[in-house]
Amino acid sequence: MKTFIKSSALVITALLISVNIFANGFEMETEEYIDDIPFNTQEVATNVLYQQALAEDFEMDNETYVDDIPFNTETIAGISLSLQAMDETFEMVDESYIEDIPFNTEIIAASYSDNYQTMIAKR
Repeated sequence: MKTFIKSSALVITALLISVNIFANGFEMETEEYIDDIPFNTQEVATNVLYQQALAEDFEMDNETYVDDIPFNTETIAGISLSLQAMDETFEMVDESYIEDIPFNTEIIAASYSDNYQTMIAKR
């Protein structure tokens, strides 16, 4: 019971203090020296980083061979051309001579059937 009374008293005291602070008005005093920084800190930081980068000595490893491309350019070009062809819509020209093939399915099927019957009879 003592802890309940102590915690309740603490909460009520904190509540009264916060209400008192907001009742008096929470105002910041205006400061005369708010604009006393005569430079742009972002620009200064950027220039410092730039100067550090210029001072750094970057060395590139000497490549001993030229054949360091990790893919086959001929294969890549073939795939690219294939994909371009797949996107293309091809229109076929109407042919007037479509029936010029001397092929009669009934005659071929009948001769095949006759040859088949002959082969079976020879066995």
